[in-house]
Amino acid sequence: SFSNFYNNIWWNSYKTGQTTSTSKPPSRSTIANTKTCFEKHILPLLGNYTIQFLNQNKQVILNLMTSKANEYANFKTLRSYVISIFDWAEELEYIQVNKLKKTISRIKANKKLALKESKKYEDLTLNEEELKQWLQAIDDDLKHEQIELKDYALFYTTFFLSDRKSESYALQWKHINFDNNEILIEQALDRFGKLKSTKGNKITLFRAPKELMDILKEWKKEQRRQLKLYGIKQSEKQFLFTYNNRSNEINVPLHIDYLNYRMNSIRRRHPEL
Repeated sequence: SFSNFYNNIWWNSYKTGQTTSTSKPPSRSTIANTKTCFEKHILPLLGNYTIQFLNQNKQVILNLMTSKANEYANFKTLRSYVISIFDWAEELEYIQVNKLKKTISRIKANKKLALKESKKYEDLTLNEEELKQWLQAIDDDLKHEQIELKDYALFYTTFFLSDRKSESYALQWKHINFDNNEILIEQALDRFGKLKSTKGNKITLFRAPKELMDILKEWKKEQRRQLKLYGIKQSEKQFLFTYNNRSNEINVPLHIDYLNYRMNSIRRRHPEL
């Protein structure tokens, strides 16, 4: 069956990088995302069919996959994994040839296209007044001690740099040059709190505004004081932003959704946003 082939043959080969032409195996984060995609979407759809049956019956898989494309926005990723399954079945001679590659490739990501068409550009961005409201709300929350200085500094770092939140999470003090008002972005954090390269392996040196550097100077002093309470000496390798998690671990790299959670809290306190 498709399910057995995935679990017993394709999966281990995928994790070691054998099923793709890339130069290195997939990251731990990518592997976790792939597993979720199969368990939630692909296996419920195709798992009980045999590889041979699907390969011989294009109309069946065309109907099934088109239906999924109409309901699942990230269909392109799902489509590539299904093609990979049949390519690997061909490679290992479970089938003579992957007859489905062209057929599956023609299926359009209808749900994503419909979402894109339904969203106006104006709906995806804040106008000047809306942005002012957000900045005022965050300033007010700091003033009334409803957010920590750390979260205030994290928001403004990401706002001024316009970087990915995973790149803000990965900043260490060695990347902050207070003398020249410069911030170096050269790495990011994955969903497991491990360092990885930035998207496209880009290294960017930002000329940061004085407002941001002043916030970071203040936060660096406060972080040094907080770490000292736990017997930790602040170093150049120390992440700018960490937290103490529910397992009582201290100074842990931020959870991937940390900034989202904080912004959602701010929004709940300020219904005008």
